[in-house]
Amino acid sequence: MQPKPRAAFFDIDNTLLNLKSMFSFQEYFYAHAPQQWRGRGDSYAHFVELLHSYPQRDDRLALNRFFYESYEGRRQADVSALAERWFASLLQQHGGRLWLPAALDLARRLKARGYLLVAVSGSCHEILTPVLRHLAFDHCLATRLEVQHGLYTGKILPPQVIGNGKAQALLEYARSHSLELQHCVACGDHITDLPMLEAVGMSYVVAGDSALEQVARIRNWPVLDAMNALHAADLAHA
Repeated sequence: MQPKPRAAFFDIDNTLLNLKSMFSFQEYFYAHAPQQWRGRGDSYAHFVELLHSYPQRDDRLALNRFFYESYEGRRQADVSALAERWFASLLQQHGGRLWLPAALDLARRLKARGYLLVAVSGSCHEILTPVLRHLAFDHCLATRLEVQHGLYTGKILPPQVIGNGKAQALLEYARSHSLELQHCVACGDHITDLPMLEAVGMSYVVAGDSALEQVARIRNWPVLDAMNALHAADLAHA
């Protein structure tokens, strides 16, 4: 009798990847993309100023939508190509420091035990494609951006993969792959990952967010060590 499929659902930014991929790529994009590719925004510094002054800065769903509005007018093929160069430069610059070892070890151990590795992230597919290929992930449940005639419109296609949207994407994936969620695993680092963590039978928390660590203590979820992020900690959690 063939064993039933199991999956391990991982947030990516500050869980496996030791930085915020959206911001890291955005900075790289402004530094390396030709002016005609950029769409909105004069520079990365200007973009960060806009985020910090955004009236709904504390609403992560709204901030995430505002972030991707900056993609309006960018060509999807150009972003995908630049994402490959961005990730290659990160590997060259940071090497092993690019990853959070405890979560990476967990992912590798679960993979060896036959779990499907599934990314669940508010970052977008184009950014995460080279990252997940390097990590040998099986599937990606991430932000999908609307594209018309090869150009981004600046809008997100539902579901928005943050908070409850992460759980929604996970549940839809589980149904389509005949998974029994009580036998699945999830791992995240932020309180907005809680709906995803609550949807499975076993959850792990990467240290760093006091609110989520408190939930982990109450529920006896293992808390994994984390290193300091490579990028400034005051960047918005979008």
